[in-house]
Amino acid sequence: MTRETFHHHTTDLPSSQLALRMLLQLAWRNLWRHRKRTLITLSSIAIGFSLAVISIGLGDGSHNSMVRNAIQLGEGHLTVQPPGYLASPANHKFIPDGQTLAQQMQQLEIAGHIDPRISLQILASTAHNSVGSSLQGMDTQHDQRIRLLKPKLIAGHWLEPDDQRGILIGVGMSRKLKAKVGSKVVLMAGKQSGDSQAQLGRVRGIFASGVAELDDFLVLSEINFARYFLLGESDSDVADTPTTPVTRVAVFLDNPDRLNHWKARLSTALKSEQIAVLDWQEMMPQLVQFIIVDDAGNYIFLTLILIMVGFGIINTVLMSVLERTREFGLLRALGLSRSHLLLLVFAESLLLSVLAVTAGWLIGGSAHLWFASQGIDLSGVMSESTEIMGTFIDPVVYTELSWARIIQLTTIIFITTLSSGIYPAIKAARVTPVEALRT
Repeated sequence: MTRETFHHHTTDLPSSQLALRMLLQLAWRNLWRHRKRTLITLSSIAIGFSLAVISIGLGDGSHNSMVRNAIQLGEGHLTVQPPGYLASPANHKFIPDGQTLAQQMQQLEIAGHIDPRISLQILASTAHNSVGSSLQGMDTQHDQRIRLLKPKLIAGHWLEPDDQRGILIGVGMSRKLKAKVGSKVVLMAGKQSGDSQAQLGRVRGIFASGVAELDDFLVLSEINFARYFLLGESDSDVADTPTTPVTRVAVFLDNPDRLNHWKARLSTALKSEQIAVLDWQEMMPQLVQFIIVDDAGNYIFLTLILIMVGFGIINTVLMSVLERTREFGLLRALGLSRSHLLLLVFAESLLLSVLAVTAGWLIGGSAHLWFASQGIDLSGVMSESTEIMGTFIDPVVYTELSWARIIQLTTIIFITTLSSGIYPAIKAARVTPVEALRT
């Protein structure tokens, strides 16, 4: 190594590091010159940040609760059904061989549950009244709907696996039809040819889910009972027909984060003009729109927090700059460049940003962890029904924050706080020594 190279490595590089270190030390000292003002600013930012964390955490928690319940009551994370069925449901649109389809799906070894189902538009009638309704045929021993609906029975009992005529109805429909446990209900469905077909069902149980769309219009049965209508649609003889038609197959994933992966695999494996693979967002667009609109309200609140944070930072740093105008003039007279002076004030904003985010997460993060484990009981402030958009919110809501949301909140607050120091830094850099020393 030459003498010049040695001199470069022992003076220039350490000098740069030393200058940066001195700037940070000066910025830290200047930040705490007025300790009370800095603490008040940090407190306001931290409290505002904490409120934003709790608000968005509760929003995400309630939305996720709605989605989970909607998926359990609805058609799963993924739904395999005839194309165009969602836009224009009709009883004649079905998959002819549901058993083969289910076997193909099981060969993919999907981490979750696969539930074949039949969905029909029918007219339910008793001697007292008639009600348009939806007949849902399913495996009443293994279907995922059992988890939510079986505990909601208020009369009668759940369907047995060999019950070929039993049906379950909601409490709203039982009132409209004046039906009770044991009552006969005639279920009538139209055919594509214009004719109609009917089956006789007997009420085995009555449920009260708390969701009006289910309690007033849903009829549940064993899948084989609902299959009579599909076989009648194709004018096939029940005893001689080897096929097992279904309207759709619902897929419930053990890990919802793998939804896109399994949707792609199913679409590739079941590629056919007669089959469409839809995710829950496509099946429930109204719920997705509701969540987007509700999220917008949370972001409006976050925007107000950011405005408060911005003014708080500008006030603290700008007041500090104005108080030190003479000091900055002296530093400029001693040879400190405009860029170094700008960096000095910007470093103060940087340190204040780091402190604000840290304090915000200490308070907001602690509150989030508490509400994530204990939850907030909203039953006292909500009406008797927690139904929203065809689903419902659990009465106890827990805050939920994904890592993406945590990074998003941290980045937004940090950038807002840091950006608020740009104007004071530019104002400080514009100080001229002569004018400053006269102040």
